[in-house]
Amino acid sequence: MELLCVLSAVLALFCGCTVLTLKCRVPASVAPLTMLSILVAVLTLAAMAGVLYPAAWVLYALCLAGGVWVLVTRRQHTGAAAVLFTPGSVLFWGAALALAVYFFVRQPMAADFDELSLWATAVKITKVNNDLYATAELGTPWAATQNPGLPLLAYFFQFFGDYADWKIYVAYDILYFSAFAAVLGALPRSRWQAAVPMAAVLWCVPFFFTNYNHTIYLTTTYMTSYGDVPAGLVFGGAVAAWLALRQESAPKWAVLPILALSANLKANTFVLALVAAGLVAVDEWLFADSGSFKDGLVRRTGFSVACFAAPMVIYYLWNVRYVGWLVTRNAGDSGVGETSAPLSAVVINGIKILLGQPVEGFYAERELQFRQAMADMSHQFWTSDGKLSMVGQGRNVVALIAVIFIVAVLAAVTKRLKARIAVIGVLSGVCFLGYNLMLALSYGFIFEGFQAEQLADYNRYIYSYYIGWFVIALACLSVALLPQIEVHATADGPTAVYTSTRRQPYPAFALFVLVLAVGMLFRQNQLILPQLSVLGFADSEFTDRKAARAEAELVCSCLAPDDRVFYVGQGDNGEGWFSAVFDFYPILVDYSGSVTTDPDTGETRMIGGGGELGLPELQPAEGVKSTYYHGFTAEELDGIVRGNGCTVLYIQTLDDIFVQSYADLFTDKLAAAENGETLLYRVTDAGFAPMQMEVSAR
Repeated sequence: MELLCVLSAVLALFCGCTVLTLKCRVPASVAPLTMLSILVAVLTLAAMAGVLYPAAWVLYALCLAGGVWVLVTRRQHTGAAAVLFTPGSVLFWGAALALAVYFFVRQPMAADFDELSLWATAVKITKVNNDLYATAELGTPWAATQNPGLPLLAYFFQFFGDYADWKIYVAYDILYFSAFAAVLGALPRSRWQAAVPMAAVLWCVPFFFTNYNHTIYLTTTYMTSYGDVPAGLVFGGAVAAWLALRQESAPKWAVLPILALSANLKANTFVLALVAAGLVAVDEWLFADSGSFKDGLVRRTGFSVACFAAPMVIYYLWNVRYVGWLVTRNAGDSGVGETSAPLSAVVINGIKILLGQPVEGFYAERELQFRQAMADMSHQFWTSDGKLSMVGQGRNVVALIAVIFIVAVLAAVTKRLKARIAVIGVLSGVCFLGYNLMLALSYGFIFEGFQAEQLADYNRYIYSYYIGWFVIALACLSVALLPQIEVHATADGPTAVYTSTRRQPYPAFALFVLVLAVGMLFRQNQLILPQLSVLGFADSEFTDRKAARAEAELVCSCLAPDDRVFYVGQGDNGEGWFSAVFDFYPILVDYSGSVTTDPDTGETRMIGGGGELGLPELQPAEGVKSTYYHGFTAEELDGIVRGNGCTVLYIQTLDDIFVQSYADLFTDKLAAAENGETLLYRVTDAGFAPMQMEVSAR
């Protein structure tokens, strides 16, 4: 039944894409990415307006109505099958259906830290409430302000049936495949010799730039709800879709929703949307369709402006207006409010430092951190210490991408196409420098000192650009492998006579794609154990998560919907707490004493969920328990539990420190928990009383 629910979403998507292709002339290979972008844009606006649930019904109804419309008017569309099923669209629909069935059978689960702390949790909250996760109560003072594009994309595929982790991966991978299809967008069936190896190259891309050693743990590239890979693929897919649209003389507006989607995936990858918009705008503005720069200059200028407007409107509506409201509300509710320096001030002061100008206050204090971050990033790029891809450090990745651009320029058979590809290649290289500056500014002035010192998550931030850049290079090569029409005029003016010449690229350039595919597949096979990839993982990979979820379901069966749970997980580093928050929802798991108020400033600070609870004098000297220690007296802990409105304590893990510190708060001195008779204690006036439940062996 759950598979049918997902397939109904795929059917609705197919109906919408059919309308775009047969009624709006959007190429079948580009239609999926455009349609997904439109769906996410509508859901985003509806969610911010508080009408997500009815809007989703309307979208499904419109998609299915469009399918009926096409079916009723099918006689108007001669050769519809050939139009609908091109190499790119066949790749998309085949891969989408295959992965939907595969994930339904295998049932992978959300397991990584960021999935449980944000990405997967946001989807579950949205599905359970049929409302935007940002406004939901989670038992914490922190409002989730991450962009809603990916959670709402997953919501579309979660809409029917129950929530399931694997549906998130289906939604994400369908987005991946839509970007792949866009790269093949202009290749007809007659060019299958290039399309097939290009599809193999695209399958490898997410692995190729995110894994760099022989893995001994499950490689979750196609089974993760993180936003870094989608951000890179949509960034590259937007430019790929544009090149295909232009090659096919298709409606150019179809790229605008994709540019908007690119700005709606992650807050720190908004710059990628601007890069994509800039590349599309420059290509449109510099290279007129007619060959004369003055022809249609006003129209081209207007479209170029629209390319920038699409992502900026989404950014303004969400990151400025909506998040501004959330931050204000959050601060008013004793939350943490604004936590980082304004972006505009960061950019201005960072540039002043680069120009040797003096800066003051916070920026002067952080100048050394900023300069050190730039030096560390340069070291990662140039030396073997910075291996982050299957071809090594950043310099090797850039060299590979440059080679593909050069081959694409050589393969192009017209001077105009050569110039277009060269401009895209050069500008995307310049933008790469700008993206690195953005990362350095983030490490210098937004991130904490220890994050900058470690270049925390640098690989995830930088490979978003590498993935998109590589996809753009492939898209340029894909277009360069097509025959081009050159138009020549024998004279100027109204008496001019035009002649056209069809020029074919050399077959040897198609062989380059095959060599590239073989090389990438070989390298991937060298570095990723087949049994630990998306196509071969063992069920045992999720044993721990299945056990945690089963325990959560057991506990929740003993609770009332309005219970609020205080989590006790001794020795936890936060992962167990996030897992409980995720698995228990919609029953709320409280912040377990991890929110403190500065006595001098009155500022409320979030210092992490879970951790070790105990008397201040019992804190261990070192280790995980010391790092995440919350020192409270018995009176303080009792006050926190009751003050936060908790009705139940969930004893996930006990140790001697907790028993020694707080046994007197429990009516049975924690005897039932120590004997394995219960995991739950009810908050009563007499103390924390054990609840009867059947506890399975751990």
